Amino acid sequence: MDRDLSRSALFAAIVVATACRPTTSAAPDAPPPAPSPSLPATPDAAPPPTPPAPPPPRAIGPYERPFDGKRDVYYVVPRKPGPARLVANLHGVCNPPGYACGYWVNAAADVGFLVCPTGNARCGRDGPPTWTQPAAAMDADLEKAIAVVDAEYPGEISREGSILTGFSLGAYAAAQIARAHPGRWPYLILTEADVPLDAAQLRAAGVRAVALVAGEIGNQLAGERRTVDKLTKQGFPARLWVMKGAGHHYSADIDAIMSEAMAFVVSAGDAPDAGDR
Repeated sequence: MDRDLSRSALFAAIVVATACRPTTSAAPDAPPPAPSPSLPATPDAAPPPTPPAPPPPRAIGPYERPFDGKRDVYYVVPRKPGPARLVANLHGVCNPPGYACGYWVNAAADVGFLVCPTGNARCGRDGPPTWTQPAAAMDADLEKAIAVVDAEYPGEISREGSILTGFSLGAYAAAQIARAHPGRWPYLILTEADVPLDAAQLRAAGVRAVALVAGEIGNQLAGERRTVDKLTKQGFPARLWVMKGAGHHYSADIDAIMSEAMAFVVSAGDAPDAGDR
């Protein structure tokens, strides 16, 4: 009997202990991640505006305007509006601007404004224009012609780094005009004219480079070649272009020759070697 009670008491104690044991509960599930804040929907980005098309190149001419009474100035304008270098030309005896300038208008328009005044006289009653006045008067006429074109295109003609060119008599006058105005004409291109040139005189005139152009079968080539050799030995940038098959006139490739000659004189600050071409 006592043994049965003991067993019953032991069983009851086990039951009570089991009931009183602390229970371990499973960790609660982690809360779900907070939803990311939603960004407001953005509309598709608008395409950038199309830039305006560049203006078409303007017509280069040639054009003519009256200056000094009955005479005209023949001129060409650069393709792109805006400030551009001045290129001037003086024609020769019985040799109109339409010839002296007209055969290299494309080369001129790539560089700047080409201004070519008509001479003060004519060869015969109805002949082509010529010059009968001294270089000082030709100089004054050139400035009048430049002023006329400048008025047509205000603010566009730049005298910085101007190029003065001349054909035959006009080339002789161009050299004198450059010496008369130190620094005004830093670049010279002289065609078909054996002009006496010296490095010291050119430097005193503010001339920085010279290009000479002569016909292959004309009578100016030998003298121009000697001048280039002399200037080169004096350390002055100078170069000779020979017009193939030409006498005292332009060759068919004068536009290309003038383009090269202008590029040479403008870039001659680095004093490249001179030589024939």
